Amino acid sequence: MWADRLACAWLIRRFVDPEATVIWLDKSQDCPDSAISFAFEGARFGNSETRVTFEEMLTQLELAGNPALNKIGAIVHFLEAGGTSVPEAAGVQTLLQGALRRSTADDELLHEVEKTFDLLYEAYCEPAGRK
Repeated sequence: MWADRLACAWLIRRFVDPEATVIWLDKSQDCPDSAISFAFEGARFGNSETRVTFEEMLTQLELAGNPALNKIGAIVHFLEAGGTSVPEAAGVQTLLQGALRRSTADDELLHEVEKTFDLLYEAYCEPAGRK
């Protein structure tokens, strides 16, 4: 797992369903009908020609109007697909690599990286009334 899948799982738990349980499927497993599926062939959300899954989710879930999420999307896009460089991407990549090394299971990895995406989101949010 890397930036796109991890960011998608964070997005679901942070903005779609805070009580969501993330299930990491093996290739042989079927996805439950009630799941918000992403980042695999046949999933509800996947890469397009120009966007990674996280960016597709922002658009389809009507979250693309959120500037902070779009900034995170640009980082995820760069880490997954290259393209336009984002200054913060190198730091985020380093944090994700540290989380990968530190984690022994997928759920543990997600727990570690959720902190990174939460902090990025908070850093990019404009407080209400501030211009």
